[in-house]
Amino acid sequence: MKESTLQLVNYIMIMALLVTLSLHIAMQAFIGVSGYQQALSYPTALSRYKEPLSVSLLTVLLVAATYHGLFGLRTFLLEELHGPRWHTVVSATVLGLAAIMLGWGLRTIVLAFGGI
Repeated sequence: MKESTLQLVNYIMIMALLVTLSLHIAMQAFIGVSGYQQALSYPTALSRYKEPLSVSLLTVLLVAATYHGLFGLRTFLLEELHGPRWHTVVSATVLGLAAIMLGWGLRTIVLAFGGI
């Protein structure tokens, strides 16, 4: 993919992060809970994983944060050294990290949503 396309996707992920992180913090702090202690309780946290809206929000947050963070890391590493081999190594490594991070995060969300 062209760098300009990757940067455009990064801008979209930043906007998704702003929206989903704001909603996530609001849900943890005051939407649907009577106090801070209740928001931190295990049953409340687990019940949030049973709500489709909350699970969708967490999934978008996971994908957006992973892309944004790893795109920044990739950009930083490509600015330090140059060359086609370095570009290939960095891109492949970042892609592998993304697969691991998304796989583990989605596994957690799916298992909690499924009640396991």
